[in-house]
Amino acid sequence: MQGDKAVKSNHFNLESFIREHFASLCAIAFKLTGNSETAQDLAQEVIIKFWENRKQYESLESIENYLFIMIRNESLNYLRGLAREKKRYEKVTLDNDREDSLWDTIIEQEANLLLNEAIAGLPPQCKRIVNLSLTGKNTKEIAEELDIAANTVKVLKSRAIHKLREYFSENDIWIEF
Repeated sequence: MQGDKAVKSNHFNLESFIREHFASLCAIAFKLTGNSETAQDLAQEVIIKFWENRKQYESLESIENYLFIMIRNESLNYLRGLAREKKRYEKVTLDNDREDSLWDTIIEQEANLLLNEAIAGLPPQCKRIVNLSLTGKNTKEIAEELDIAANTVKVLKSRAIHKLREYFSENDIWIEF
């Protein structure tokens, strides 16, 4: 094997070492990671690590086997790092979702308090109609329950909405009906 002789010789040439091993290291890393750019980066890292410590590898019987182990380990470490990163991202996303949910709940409660305060200031018949509407009852159902005409319900509901808009406008509260 030409690579084995290169390590043992005093004329250890980085350029020829790269030419001899880079492609195979890339192929192995690509097979493990599925990403060609990552594979090239990992192959470069392995070559640099190997080159920087080449003196301690002079007694190796097979450089190729050792490089294979190095590239496999680098690739697996890279994949573990991706998995950790994904878990951190999922945790941050989950935390953000919880925080958003908390804010949504707070805003909803505050909006309900403001709405209830505004409804409390309505005339009694308008207040009853709005509260029944908020429970999901339609105009006909409200008219039957209050024993009044459906048109009366419509008129009182319209007045109630107008008064609620005035209340929110006077208190600088923006709300959409």
